Amino acid sequence: MQIIDFLVSVNGNAQLWGGDGQFLGVVSSNIYDVNSILNQYGFYGGQYGVFSISNPYGLYGGQWGVYSPYNPYCTYPPVIVYGNNPVIIVTRNPYAQTNGLPIIDPDLLLGVYTQLTQSPTNVNLVQAHLQTLTQASKSNAEAINRAMQISASMFR
Repeated sequence: MQIIDFLVSVNGNAQLWGGDGQFLGVVSSNIYDVNSILNQYGFYGGQYGVFSISNPYGLYGGQWGVYSPYNPYCTYPPVIVYGNNPVIIVTRNPYAQTNGLPIIDPDLLLGVYTQLTQSPTNVNLVQAHLQTLTQASKSNAEAINRAMQISASMFR
């Protein structure tokens, strides 16, 4: 199953959690749900929401937020949890430790659910963008693994 298809299937049933264990909202396209990451007036979706990844000035949003997926140096990015299991890491940090979990760009995450509010059946454009990002992430991970292996071999 592709990540986009997965996100569509868990709409309203998955949660976003900060790297510090803080609940960051329900991964949902419902703009009226007080816990939705798309509720622009809520704690979890608004640009002023305390626990929103859309708040450019908070801990969980913006380029410099300590736990923000937009911070390219964030070492503890948010995680999507479904069925009490972490399933996807949300980050722009190309060096984030993933423990085998896939990574999704925060704008792509929000874009999928925004698209669902407008047209639940049309996610093809987002799917194509995800495939490009996935390939880039794989290439970055492979390069990092090679560099780590070379470094480790120097100290044997």
